[in-house]
Amino acid sequence: MAKGKKKSKKKDAALIELNVQLLKRLLKLYDQYSTEQSSIPSVEVTKTIRALLEEGDSLSKVFLRPNPSKIVKPVEGADQIGLTTEPPPIIQTYVRPFIRALLTCQLSALKEFSVWNICMDLLDCLELGNYIKLQTTVLQTVSLYDCLLQPDPLYRLSASFNICRTLRIVNLDFNEFGDEGCLLLCNNLAGNQCITRLSLTYCDLGPICGAPLGRLLVETALAEIYLDGNHFGCEGAYDLIKLLLIDCEKYNIDKEEKLRADMEAKIQEAALRVQQGLPAELTPAEKKERKKKKKKKKKLSLDDMPPCGPFVTKIHLFDNEIDCLQADGFAVVQKAVNAFARLIEISEELEELDLDENVIGHVCGGIILEALKSRKESKYERMPFEFFERTMTSLLL
Repeated sequence: MAKGKKKSKKKDAALIELNVQLLKRLLKLYDQYSTEQSSIPSVEVTKTIRALLEEGDSLSKVFLRPNPSKIVKPVEGADQIGLTTEPPPIIQTYVRPFIRALLTCQLSALKEFSVWNICMDLLDCLELGNYIKLQTTVLQTVSLYDCLLQPDPLYRLSASFNICRTLRIVNLDFNEFGDEGCLLLCNNLAGNQCITRLSLTYCDLGPICGAPLGRLLVETALAEIYLDGNHFGCEGAYDLIKLLLIDCEKYNIDKEEKLRADMEAKIQEAALRVQQGLPAELTPAEKKERKKKKKKKKKLSLDDMPPCGPFVTKIHLFDNEIDCLQADGFAVVQKAVNAFARLIEISEELEELDLDENVIGHVCGGIILEALKSRKESKYERMPFEFFERTMTSLLL
């Protein structure tokens, strides 16, 4: 036993040393590539890597953002001697040097990659896509906030999303790539079997994006979608859940038919047992024997694919112009609200639905509230609609 313990300690020490050497190389390459691109390394990233070097841990999270700007004070007496003090040129932080360093080192421990408020052009997106496509990559989350992503770079980047089998979360908030970028993204995510959460808040998306995103909800592994602050309107919101609602209706019909078939099978089994001189119901010993034969459900690991199909749990449409301020306003908003109300009533998987900051009016608010009450009376386990019910109650007061 003692020898085994010593061996494991030596192995751990060897792994730590290997990891330290990898991080040192990563830091050196990051500085080198930053100099080549006239970029300044991210202070936060370099601090994180140096802290990990001391602790002996691997780099699992990266958050790139601009360095805090320093206020340059004017030189005292410069005006008196006629000197003009021009501010020094601002050296920016770019994304590409760090991605190039990741590619060169082929770092395989990184699980979360986040960028905030740094412009990403076509070359940046191509480099990031190349890293995502590496066989050794285990990325689970990619978050690019306010990076001025344009449609073509987004299209090139998103082509890599389906290749990475570990990728689960994609956040592209505050990138105003508009309808064109969203449609290109949806084309690349068709057949997605990995990504379960997609966030496109404040991306300047219009009603035309509702239908393609709705197809992703029913045909792929996508379970959570965040679309706050866009311009879907009643038409786009309705198109988003139209196919999902049809699938939920079909699922409930199939479920009722299965329950009916199971009940008939139990009745037939009971009648057959009576004919054989046995009690109609199974004895406790027989029930226990049947339970043993049933296989236990295997827990999903990171390598297991999430379920594909209409298993949508969260839909956020905060502030999306779902209101009466359009042609045929009330009829259009009522059609959309009726669809959402029906989804609330029949979807077993739905956990969150955010329609706040949409002026749907008292009548449509009452429709949603009745749907929430109907859901509470059902036998569904998931019932986290309390916050929304409070919102609708205050609207009706």
